[in-house]
Amino acid sequence: VRIIHIAADLTEAYRGLYHTTVEFPVQPGSVATFTTPLWIQERHSGSGPVAFIAGLYFSTADGKAIPWRRNPLKPAQYCVQVPDDVDKISASFDSHVLLYPAGRDIRELRIQPTVTIPSSWGYATALENLGRPTDDFGVRSGAYSVRYNPTSVERLQDSPVLAGEFLSRTNITPDGKHILALAPDTVEYSTPWPLFITKLAKLVQQVELAFGPRHYDRYWMLISLTDIGPGAGLEHHDSFDGSFPLAGLDVDNQAMMDRYTPAISHEYVHSWCGKFRRPAGHDPVDFSKPLDGRLLWVYEGLTQYYGQVMAARSGLMSREGFFADLAQQTAYCENQAGREWRSVEDTGTGVSLARGLPEIWSNWLRFGDFYQEGMLVWLDVDTLIRLKTGGRRSLDHFARSFLGRKGPLVLPYTLDDIVAELEKVCSYDWQAFFQAKIIDVAPEVNKDGLKRAGYHFIYQGEPGFAQKSGHATAGAIWNSIGVRVADDGLIQDVRHGGPADIAKVAPTQIIAKVGDSDFSIEGLADEVKRARERRPKLTVRQEDDMWEVELDYDGGLQYPRIIRPQYVSGEVDLISQILSEVKAA
Repeated sequence: VRIIHIAADLTEAYRGLYHTTVEFPVQPGSVATFTTPLWIQERHSGSGPVAFIAGLYFSTADGKAIPWRRNPLKPAQYCVQVPDDVDKISASFDSHVLLYPAGRDIRELRIQPTVTIPSSWGYATALENLGRPTDDFGVRSGAYSVRYNPTSVERLQDSPVLAGEFLSRTNITPDGKHILALAPDTVEYSTPWPLFITKLAKLVQQVELAFGPRHYDRYWMLISLTDIGPGAGLEHHDSFDGSFPLAGLDVDNQAMMDRYTPAISHEYVHSWCGKFRRPAGHDPVDFSKPLDGRLLWVYEGLTQYYGQVMAARSGLMSREGFFADLAQQTAYCENQAGREWRSVEDTGTGVSLARGLPEIWSNWLRFGDFYQEGMLVWLDVDTLIRLKTGGRRSLDHFARSFLGRKGPLVLPYTLDDIVAELEKVCSYDWQAFFQAKIIDVAPEVNKDGLKRAGYHFIYQGEPGFAQKSGHATAGAIWNSIGVRVADDGLIQDVRHGGPADIAKVAPTQIIAKVGDSDFSIEGLADEVKRARERRPKLTVRQEDDMWEVELDYDGGLQYPRIIRPQYVSGEVDLISQILSEVKAA
């Protein structure tokens, strides 16, 4: 089998530049077409980096330039007329790091990667699972290269490399099968807290006890720590890459742990739910094929549920943090006005439409709700199973039979498979259940799981646990009068049907005054808080026009909360059961 060779030079990564060279075997005299990944599974849409290739050149082995043309109907593809006497060509480009032959099965295309990094940096990647890499291959001044064993294009795309000056590696489990790699901006954060490692080990244990056999050889948690634009995480089969604030994993700061560590358990759960088991429409043979997002409420929603549950079971997240987050997610769903016209399933089907859209009227457009709505529907399923089986079974039984089975690297599923597997766990009309709550438009928020568990969702006027931040205050304002406002008074979004919308306030307008005072977030919060005594008054500006509006609202600030009210003696607290550790047999 002829192998593609790809080399990525990261020595100018600090400048945002990645230099890539790819060597392709080709058919002499043919028209060869190459492409970048377009529909990337973990991003769920056609958001591949086609626009981020610069300085693209094709050449023969002896350096002679070969012209290329872009496919006018498929802009991610580059077409090259191969000379008659040439069976190998090279491509060089910046900013992106993958180019491969178009129209080929990405699971069959073989490729061998080499990475060049600064000499003072360390590296970590699940590519090491393929075999020991060759270090110091092609050493040059100030840098060294690492060559990995050949793999498929699919697996290469699914195996990010983390590199950094202060990178550290720590075994999470004694068998060396789970590794934490940290790449912080400063050296003092390069050594993880021992208690954090203990909690990660507990996460691994709890997931395996609930789901069953692991389907990877070694799993890599690749985490960068930075206060410059930290982001979220992305799932991969035997790794995840995530970015958190420098102090985001400080075990002495439980509020930070509650906020950031559920992303770790979420991405780890994805190895079972999303990577090993994935919707049939998310199992392409080519990154150019559009993805079917109808089952993202399983792919992401079930992962959202178990990500939070496993974070709590492992101790990464506190019990109070779990309830605070569940309250926030429920409030988010309740304030998504688009639920009046758009189903949860359709937010997955149309997920690619959301890329790059501004926040304006985003609640009315309704995008991406398969995360939060999925959390609520799987809580509903879990409590329903526990109730109907008298506590003998739970969603863990479904997860163990559905996610934990032995099999190939990828095992796709359909909705019929989900329904059939649930039926084995608990006899119920699951097809009708999902039809009503996911496939059809459901204007009312699904609080059935909460109620069945013995809990209520309410709003209160004062902040509760983890609700003292400016972010929580902004959320309470949104939940009340229905505006999302920047620090300078710019209105970023207005909730359709809310008090501000009824008063004809609109996104992109500016709140100049609150009552008789100049705008501030604190002043707006105080004005809303006093709404029980008098209606909130705002002075709004749009370009050269300025006017006063009075909001028809008297509810005060609205902080979401999950409570367990007075109940009949003997009633089971199902959420406490759900959050309890799974014990080894």
